Amino acid sequence: MFDKKIDELAKECGSLEESMDFIYVQLSPSIDFSNTGRRGGKKHFSISIMQLLSVFRDLKLNLNKFSSHFTYVESEWRVLFSSYITNKVVNTLSAVQTLPLFGLINKVNHVVNGVDRQFSLKNMKLTEQGIDNVILYLESNLPHNINSDSKVGLVQGHNVIYYGAPGTGKSFEIDKLVTDTNSVRTVFHPDTQHSDFVGSLKPAMQGDNITYRFRPGPFCLALVKASQSPELPFYLVIEEINRASAAAVFGELFLLLDREQGRSKYNIDVSDPEMLAYLQRDAPNALVNNKLFIPSNLSLLATMNSSDQAVMPMDSAFKRRWQFKYKSIMSEDYPQGSIKIVTNEGDYEVSWEHFSKSINKLLSQLNIPEDRLLGPWFLSEDELENESKSRDAIANKLLMYLWEDVLRHTKKDVIFDINNSNVGINNFGQLLAAFYNGSVIFNQSLIDMLTPHFPKLAIDNVS
Repeated sequence: MFDKKIDELAKECGSLEESMDFIYVQLSPSIDFSNTGRRGGKKHFSISIMQLLSVFRDLKLNLNKFSSHFTYVESEWRVLFSSYITNKVVNTLSAVQTLPLFGLINKVNHVVNGVDRQFSLKNMKLTEQGIDNVILYLESNLPHNINSDSKVGLVQGHNVIYYGAPGTGKSFEIDKLVTDTNSVRTVFHPDTQHSDFVGSLKPAMQGDNITYRFRPGPFCLALVKASQSPELPFYLVIEEINRASAAAVFGELFLLLDREQGRSKYNIDVSDPEMLAYLQRDAPNALVNNKLFIPSNLSLLATMNSSDQAVMPMDSAFKRRWQFKYKSIMSEDYPQGSIKIVTNEGDYEVSWEHFSKSINKLLSQLNIPEDRLLGPWFLSEDELENESKSRDAIANKLLMYLWEDVLRHTKKDVIFDINNSNVGINNFGQLLAAFYNGSVIFNQSLIDMLTPHFPKLAIDNVS
């Protein structure tokens, strides 16, 4: 029987053949998985360990119905799932994603029981002993102090802010945890107000008449969805949280950020009667004596870039209610792609990884803070796909960021050849014109760091 931790189970299940993703989500005890993506882009789903445990218990209770269906036939398994899976969320999922759910069950059963035959996605042998092994394994991997029969309290919510330089993968880190079905996503900007975030009374047409009704903002939408499935993790994702005055946007909700065992430590009165009526109707589980709290299964995840010129400062009282996770520029994971560098000796094709690291080294020598350097994913693989795309990305994104933001009030010649005798580079417009004209725009220090490592382009390849 499999005797490793559940994250190791997920790794081994993910390594089995077929192209379905299989990921253990550590922040909340659940598995993210996907379809094969053969009919288009992949679709991702999430199932909590508690739900997965419930599924295997259903299989055990109805083993005589399932065990004879060794080979996957979609119509047959769809009926089986619909008839015998008791968890409503998983039952609903099985109606439209029957094969991914079958594959998930098959992989867990295969790995936990150490099945010695080669894995086949559409062939699964279920035995009573095998199912008992899976149930015992899943129960042993539930969080401490959680009864496996409990439906609530399994997930403990967090308030987490991911911060770092542009392109370090802050949003990507969040995407590892969330899907479209288990999250509400919003972006803060300088004009974001409390009513935008929470919701407010808005006019609406009812026939020929104008009426007013409460229109929920992202906070209330997340609260409703989280309270409807308290055993499942749910996420409110706030991109660029410090581009607005976060404390003002949260308002009295600020107090709810204090948590005990994932739930708000304090409850607050809801001052807006329309909002209270909305929550009483759609999220009664988020109210205690008409006082509001954040349930334990609702996590708040945010990103921020402290180097942005338009950011709003956060006061210490607001900040201390969040966990801060720094995303460093140091990474082994870089997008594949290269850019063309023009020098007086010819043109060179340089990898994006080497180019960005070289620029960061020069900027660091000027004591530029790390959160203003170039993250690995400042430019994406799509932007580096070919010479035309990379040329536009360098001109309209990278050069502007370096000239207008990073080096705005300091020595621009640390990167650029502003004393070029052939072209005058005194402003960004001249820099851009020189770049598009094929002139040398980078200084010799940067060029000397790049050219020894990469081949010179043939003249026929130089546009």
